[in-house]
Amino acid sequence: MFGLIQQDDILALESTKKLVEDIPSDDATEITSFGQLVAEVDKVFATCPTWDEKQAQILDLLHLTRLSDEEVEKYVDWGGSQPYTRNLVASDGTNYNLLVLCWKAGCESRIHNHPCQGCFVLGLSGQVVETRYTVHAETDEIREVGQTVVSGGDVTYINDNVGLHKIGSASTTRGAVSLHLYTPPFSSCKV
Repeated sequence: MFGLIQQDDILALESTKKLVEDIPSDDATEITSFGQLVAEVDKVFATCPTWDEKQAQILDLLHLTRLSDEEVEKYVDWGGSQPYTRNLVASDGTNYNLLVLCWKAGCESRIHNHPCQGCFVLGLSGQVVETRYTVHAETDEIREVGQTVVSGGDVTYINDNVGLHKIGSASTTRGAVSLHLYTPPFSSCKV
């Protein structure tokens, strides 16, 4: 199923973030289309028995993903007055949603959580910046703990163990595009 998911559809996501530096071996085959990526992700969910194996395999697949501008452009929609858009590439309805997010220059999400096992992010064009936060257990005070810039080809992983985050275009003059794989698919989040 393909289509546009608007910003208001998903307000926030519970998060953890880890910059992933393990890159698969040079003899692995590059993934050059969304169709190929979806087929490989489906295979991971069908064959890997544990979450740790699935996570490692998805990270490897994203490191191998080299989509052309023409391939990405199929799912780019800047959404008129919206600061960013979520554009659905694929979903199996059970294990994951795969979305292209388009971030207008200087725009970002709200601080949010991820009510899922995790979110994998692949930078496609431009740069996005992720700002991470923790919540103080006794006072509920939100504290910034760090930032990471994600450029084209960089892969990150976020889950509930790290805390909250916000993400957006790193530039005030240029937008950015990123690919997000949420597992399992989510229907609501907290801001």
